[in-house]
Amino acid sequence: MPKEVKIVLSLKTCIKLILFTGLLFSGCLAQPLWQSCQSAEELAFDRKFTREELLLLNLGHGQGSAGFFLLEALKQSKETTHNLQRAMSQMRQVESTYAKSKGKPDDKYLQNSELKLTQARQRSEELSENISDGFREMKRSVKETLLRNP
Repeated sequence: MPKEVKIVLSLKTCIKLILFTGLLFSGCLAQPLWQSCQSAEELAFDRKFTREELLLLNLGHGQGSAGFFLLEALKQSKETTHNLQRAMSQMRQVESTYAKSKGKPDDKYLQNSELKLTQARQRSEELSENISDGFREMKRSVKETLLRNP
């Protein structure tokens, strides 16, 4: 008789799995950033590209390309922002618990640290936006350059 195995997943995990598989099967995963990607065939049907034009075209495609490194930097920047937010939340909780234990629940012992972390999180968010804008601008510039200079 087979042994019954019970798998328990939280509601949050189930929702993430459903959304991920839906995006995966619909082909929309990472769509916003790669939406403007076009191959040489999509730019011109009967055109032969020079080596330099192919280098320009592949700037945003493939492992080790500038686009790859920009997307990796974007991913790391978003992770940094998330980690800073988690650190701030944890600091607030610990500060609150400590202040209550001392009988002074309104005192802010870590206010300067929290201010620095808030500034760091804001800069990290700005960095994410700049990297994303830079990636899109690079893709647009490559496309325009190849279309403008046949």
